[in-house]
Amino acid sequence: MMKILRKILYFVQHKFVLRLIPIYIKFNLNRNDRVGALYKAWGLVINNQMSGGYYEFGVYKGESFRDSYRMYLRYDGWMKAQSESHEMWRRKINWDLKHSFYAFDTFEGMPENDENDDNFAKGTFLSSLDEVKSAGEKIGMREGDQIKYFKGKFSDIAKERSDEISNLQPAAIVNIDSDLYASARDALEIINPKLRQGTVLLMDDYNCFSANQKE
Repeated sequence: MMKILRKILYFVQHKFVLRLIPIYIKFNLNRNDRVGALYKAWGLVINNQMSGGYYEFGVYKGESFRDSYRMYLRYDGWMKAQSESHEMWRRKINWDLKHSFYAFDTFEGMPENDENDDNFAKGTFLSSLDEVKSAGEKIGMREGDQIKYFKGKFSDIAKERSDEISNLQPAAIVNIDSDLYASARDALEIINPKLRQGTVLLMDDYNCFSANQKE
């Protein structure tokens, strides 16, 4: 009897449980990865009724840019439902929060740099602006007032489009994934005037690549 029971448990474990765990991880938005971080960041922003922009520096193929938009749409639907809540305090809150999305990248791969790492040599991680825009449009991210793209080295963008940047929304969420130290520094210089109390700053490369604990 015990042998039969063990065989049944083994079958259930290997045919169902172990196959379902990856599916659960994939669809559990509280997971500890980039998507989970974006989900939690938007939850913090929305629940604190913050307007403001989502800034991403280092877009590559635009996957996290689109993930952030998807997370925002989930909360946006929730916000709209509050106007019909049976709880008066929810209906009284102004949930008409304005959020825009700004993508910063060379869209020509890694820029010239002195990192001395072949993984980040000039031209690596190449994805064109047209590719990113096209993928975004498939989920409703059409370039306009809410969706903007900034093409070029961050330091060049800061100089050439300074007036436009100054008119962008304050930062609600900032996602920096530039891989290069110089690019991360330039991104922080661009975003510094946009930071405010409550801004969520996500650094993909924090403490990576033999980071010096003393600096």
